Amino acid sequence: MKFRPVLTLLLVTVLTFGWPITAAAYVIVDPDRAGASGALLRLAVPRAPLAPIVTNGSWPVYHRDNAHTGSDPTLPPASGATAGWTSAALDQQVFASPLIYGGIVYAATLNNTVYALNQSDGSLVWSRNLRAPEPTTAPTPGGCGNVAPQGILGTPVVDPGTNRIYVVTLSGVDDHFRLEGLNLGTGVPEMTTDISAFAPTLDWIVQQQRGALAIANGYVYVPFGGRAGDCGNYHGWVFAVPTNSGAIAGTYVTPGSGAGFWAAGGVVVDDSTGKVFVTSGNGMPAGTGPGGGCSANLDGTPVFENNAVLRLSATLAREDGFVPPDWQSSWCVNDEDLGSASAVLISPNLMFQSGKWGTGFLLNPKALGGMGGQVFPPNPYTEVDTCLGNHAGANFGGYAYAAPFVYLECEGRGIVALNVTTGTPSFSGCPASCPLPSWRAGAGITFGPPIVAAGLVWAATSGGGLYAFRANTGAQVFHSASFAIHRFVTPAEAGGQVFVPADNVIKQFVMLFGASQSSPAPAPARQPVVQVPGPAAPSRPPVNQSTPAPTPLGR
Repeated sequence: MKFRPVLTLLLVTVLTFGWPITAAAYVIVDPDRAGASGALLRLAVPRAPLAPIVTNGSWPVYHRDNAHTGSDPTLPPASGATAGWTSAALDQQVFASPLIYGGIVYAATLNNTVYALNQSDGSLVWSRNLRAPEPTTAPTPGGCGNVAPQGILGTPVVDPGTNRIYVVTLSGVDDHFRLEGLNLGTGVPEMTTDISAFAPTLDWIVQQQRGALAIANGYVYVPFGGRAGDCGNYHGWVFAVPTNSGAIAGTYVTPGSGAGFWAAGGVVVDDSTGKVFVTSGNGMPAGTGPGGGCSANLDGTPVFENNAVLRLSATLAREDGFVPPDWQSSWCVNDEDLGSASAVLISPNLMFQSGKWGTGFLLNPKALGGMGGQVFPPNPYTEVDTCLGNHAGANFGGYAYAAPFVYLECEGRGIVALNVTTGTPSFSGCPASCPLPSWRAGAGITFGPPIVAAGLVWAATSGGGLYAFRANTGAQVFHSASFAIHRFVTPAEAGGQVFVPADNVIKQFVMLFGASQSSPAPAPARQPVVQVPGPAAPSRPPVNQSTPAPTPLGR
């Protein structure tokens, strides 16, 4: 384009004479990228020099690791925290968990924008708007959907191997979901895969990408569920996209209406085996058969594979599954999804799962065992409560694990810790009284999913700010000033710092340690690079491949 020499000269001038001032904070919008919003080229120059970018811990995926333990075991015990920086306002709301890697905090907004913020002071390193989002929740029957605009909703994933952050956008121009890989240091898009072109029955009006992404086996795993209200004929989908080519290599889709993979926690992976785990939600009442979406096979298992924990191969072939013995009566007909939260992998031989019905299970990931295949509670089956006897919308999002406790949020009832015995697998329940060795804290509060770091359980609540409780007793040791968060928002932590999305900003909190303790020593500073991205890579023609018709999903 004829004005590029002028832009190049401008950048050379900035880099030559203004480097000490700009320090690499910038916003670039590629003029050749269809749907990009804003000016053709914007340079955001900070008013003061940036602090050096210093590596200080990492949190590259939802709840820190592929097992989704949500636990950082590297820190000494903390005594509390103090408020740190608050970022400048981002261009839209943030529902996804922040990610931290290489001294940078990454945040993604509903405007399809990814931000890289300096972990030290919250200043802007780079920002990339990828494309215009869907402007409304959707003109669906019954008014399904509760998020607007529709842009990046699910938690991205950082891949040090390819030096990229992967996000899923929804375009307001062509209504397509795309997996996009951006360079960690510059924000330049290096890979785009049009998922909707590959799976044309993945209808954005009834489907939603809310679950967290995962990286393993050379693939990015992308889950889909339904929108709030469960409208239309949707399914649970998972896609495996190779990081080296972008061509979709594997797909799993549930066999009937509903059963979406909609939990914010998304995909769990066992790094020791490379196996992929997802948990499905309810079946739709409109499903075929005498029980509708809750129809059972002759062996009693769900026809539509709803309310199930599934084990998939690296390329998403179905290998095994678990459904509760009471899946039909307790979980399905009353819409109390098992898949309201994703599982947590305690070890290669033990996994925990609960859900909206508010009872829980320990499973063997290597032998999920079908209906009633749990290792605890034993058969004949008796329910074990996880959320103070609540059997209606009991818990959501994801869990955290730091031996010996699994931690979960319980709607309107605070944080609960369940004591897990791994030798002969069992866990202490939390019925109405929640007796020891379980504990509960924050009674009457609805938190987002908790995490654990420095001997403390951290969780945020809308309008109530960030709390920290002793991981072994539940004693409260910190409560910040109030701020708002969105549904299912979970904190992230790195280097003794906790990061929380608060509407359209990121808030940092710094842990306090004893006089003889300190947070991990920072690595040498790494300077970011200012770079004008080249034109977007040419689009890949759609793959002519049929996929099963979708069924309705959860939120």
